[in-house]
Amino acid sequence: MTAFGKILVFMNLLFSVVTGFLIIMVFDKRTDWKTKYDKMERRAEAAELSYKAEKMSHDNDLKQKDSSSSSLVVEVASLKDRLSSSQADSEANLKKAQEQEKLASTYLVDSQKIQAEMAQVREERQRLIDEKQAQRVALVKVQQEVDDQRVKYVNADLMAKALQSKNTNLLRQLEELTVKLRDVEQGNTVLVGGSSNSNSVLNPPPKAAPPGVRGRVTAVGREGTFLAQINVGSDSGVTSGNVLTVFRGDTYVGDLTITGTEPKIAVGKFVPAKRTLAIQVDDSVITSFSSVSQ
Repeated sequence: MTAFGKILVFMNLLFSVVTGFLIIMVFDKRTDWKTKYDKMERRAEAAELSYKAEKMSHDNDLKQKDSSSSSLVVEVASLKDRLSSSQADSEANLKKAQEQEKLASTYLVDSQKIQAEMAQVREERQRLIDEKQAQRVALVKVQQEVDDQRVKYVNADLMAKALQSKNTNLLRQLEELTVKLRDVEQGNTVLVGGSSNSNSVLNPPPKAAPPGVRGRVTAVGREGTFLAQINVGSDSGVTSGNVLTVFRGDTYVGDLTITGTEPKIAVGKFVPAKRTLAIQVDDSVITSFSSVSQ
């Protein structure tokens, strides 16, 4: 073998080693560098052994050069295919990442919408609660006004009954006085003089109340009138001018002077035993033990 042939073989071998090294470096950048480095080192050793073998035989070197060139071309093509596959995978992963980002943005917008709707629902709920509270306050106010009107109606009714009974009593007394005056004029009655507190035609004696009559207070007039209604009347023998004792449990509350009666009820004016005491509904009443009005 000539020196030029040996140089050519050496150059081809050197080119093969450099090309293999570059291919191994490209492959090492995309795979495990340590494994490729070991392969490169083994190939370098193989190339060195091949280089030594080439020196021994030119024909074997040519065959080995052709075989190495073919295998390197195949390996380069394989690496290109792997590179293309890796690029395709990278693009697919990038598209997936973009889709995930879009989905995350959509979820964020939906979450903000839901939070806004929840805030609106909370505001509407609070507004309904406020309206309900306002309606409840208005209802309480209306109920209080109704109660006040009912109390006024009861007081007016009591006063009307008291005035009616008083008028009836006055008319009856007027009739009695008229009859007595007529008797005096005819000489059938003699007026008895005396002090202003003695009994006479103009100052008749009080009527006795039947003993042992019991009842209870069913209604009380407005504050300051001292009027009250009881559930016993003329059917029980109670008449105008009778004085009934008012008590609550074992406590003496005061006296009730009857000013008007009906068959089942009577109306009177209350005189408290103490300034701090007041007559109340369901208080008990009884005719005085003396059965004579005070």
